[in-house]
Amino acid sequence: MESKLRPVTTLNGKNYLYFAGTSYYQLHAHSEIIASAVEATRQWGIGAATSRTINGTTPLLLKLEKKIADFFETEDAAYLPSGYLSNLAGIQALEQLQIFDRIFIDEKAHYSNLAGARGTGKKVIQFSHLDADNLEKKIKKHLKKGEKPLIVSDGLFPIMAEVPPVPAYLKIAEAYDGAIWIDDAHGAGILGEHGRGLYEYFNLSSDRLYSGGTLSKAFGAYGGFIIGDNRFIHTVKSGEVMTGTNSPPSAIAGAASRGIEMIKNNPEFLRRLKSNALYLKAKIKSIGIAAEENAIPIVAFSSGNAEKMEKIQQMLMNKGIYIQFVKYIGAGSEGILRIVVSSAHTKEEIDFLVNSLAFIL
Repeated sequence: MESKLRPVTTLNGKNYLYFAGTSYYQLHAHSEIIASAVEATRQWGIGAATSRTINGTTPLLLKLEKKIADFFETEDAAYLPSGYLSNLAGIQALEQLQIFDRIFIDEKAHYSNLAGARGTGKKVIQFSHLDADNLEKKIKKHLKKGEKPLIVSDGLFPIMAEVPPVPAYLKIAEAYDGAIWIDDAHGAGILGEHGRGLYEYFNLSSDRLYSGGTLSKAFGAYGGFIIGDNRFIHTVKSGEVMTGTNSPPSAIAGAASRGIEMIKNNPEFLRRLKSNALYLKAKIKSIGIAAEENAIPIVAFSSGNAEKMEKIQQMLMNKGIYIQFVKYIGAGSEGILRIVVSSAHTKEEIDFLVNSLAFIL
């Protein structure tokens, strides 16, 4: 990538209409985000060069955590250097609070969730992808009397744009006195009426529900976060992950702070994203590609084997369009073609993509 991230992005010296990645509002190159990063760096320097628990907690970071908590309507929040670390720190804190005894994790959950689960030293059992019935079977088989389960899943599986059946998971958690950890990296900022993520999407509220995410996707910045009540967040902040990592750089904290403000104060971003997602999916279906009828801005499809899909990607690139051919968790052994639309794309750009794809297929 040889330019700022934008609807037309320069890759290896050539401009492409860019339908990839995870910048759902194309905020990563927004002038206000960049200005906030520069201003934060001028005021606070590159970083504190120490951990949060020594003297690396700055007013900048405290202000950001307050904004995160306010956005997601929780008591408190913790900000970490990456979304990967959020899953490690969150699951570790739940273990320290003795919330669970065994972990049951979706077999296609992100690597960081599995790393966090294994890092607790507790027994980890995988259940079939998105399958509440299989989850309960595994709990009945592996959970001993008096033990409590922790159910772990992504909030939005980014390759196939799948949403887990969390209401069903919650009923299971209630039945076995357990809890749920959701890695809402992709859902935060785009799911729900206000973009508060998976729990808002399902209108769920329970003290058994815990989650974290990242500001590196919808919010146009970088760094992970964990949200929850004061006791839980205090445990996160005093845990090994936050005490053992340097305080995040000022620039990304400043950018994140502005990104949250922009999404909160501009609901038209989310409305436009949903409109574009629905428009893309209607057009894609008209050329014979299956797509779920929802406002999630991702369409993934396979076409033959890996060689054929790479050829399709290259033919689109020859027309000046870039979509992803990926081999990732959930993509299968041959990989998958993945299209991501942002709120910044125009209907004409979407039409050009779909018409070009129709010609190739």
